[in-house]
Amino acid sequence: MFEKMPFWGQILVMVVLAALIVGGAYWMWPGLQEKGERIDALEADYLEKDRKIRQGLTIEARLPEFEREIANLERKLGDIATILPTGPETGDLLRWIKNLGDQSNLDLKYFAPGQMRPVEFYKEFPIEMRLVGLYHDLGIFLDRVSKYSRIINVDNLRINAARESDKTIRASFTATTFVYDESSESQEELQ
Repeated sequence: MFEKMPFWGQILVMVVLAALIVGGAYWMWPGLQEKGERIDALEADYLEKDRKIRQGLTIEARLPEFEREIANLERKLGDIATILPTGPETGDLLRWIKNLGDQSNLDLKYFAPGQMRPVEFYKEFPIEMRLVGLYHDLGIFLDRVSKYSRIINVDNLRINAARESDKTIRASFTATTFVYDESSESQEELQ
């Protein structure tokens, strides 16, 4: 019977049947469109998670390289902390200077730490010092100071004749060492 109908009639029957099927589906399964949208959202979420998993696997494959880089940076940080510590370490520095003076045959007469002065990411830590001894021994002392693991600048060096019979000079100077200023780093992070 369907084949005996004219062409436009066949099309009309097909359209009515399709409308009935779609209408019946919506009547029998309410929320079908929402479920389709939910499926689309889940597929998009799945694709995003799959992308992140692949990205994570790529990073995981490079993990040994990152661990080596971290170990290298931590070693460098330790080396830098030796040169530019985070605290003044006045006691250790005094002991070192006293021992160095003794080894150089100099008498440490005065050791006065000053106030720290902030400069960019570090602080200057000046120490006024006075030594008594021989001129050559002062040269040895200053040479050893220049080879210390921390950076120490010697400024305002003044040398005068000493009054003691076995000592020929009296030297006074400012030894400036440097301390890393962690507070400047945290202030930069806040900006």
